[in-house]
Amino acid sequence: MAQNYISRGEVITLPAQTSYISGRPYRIHNFNGVALISVDAGDELSFQLEGVFEFTLPGVNVGDPIYITSQNALTLTAQGNSLFGRAVTASDVNNKFYCRLLQS
Repeated sequence: MAQNYISRGEVITLPAQTSYISGRPYRIHNFNGVALISVDAGDELSFQLEGVFEFTLPGVNVGDPIYITSQNALTLTAQGNSLFGRAVTASDVNNKFYCRLLQS
């Protein structure tokens, strides 16, 4: 193995600039991910960059691009927002769907 290998990079550790809540989507330093644990500002944040997660958003269809706003809210609106992931299921009756994270 290469002597400079660090990790697979699926989870990175970042210094938390604010508080983060476990399971919520965020865009931090142009990385799309999900906080694995809840932390306060100044703590170390474990930030998952890959995988499929369940979120809530109405009107999602399989294959839809999912965007994230500057306030870290998921949306189907592309304009002014950043690509976050792609839906692998449609929204159910409770507006829950599965989203595969993408890096853009």
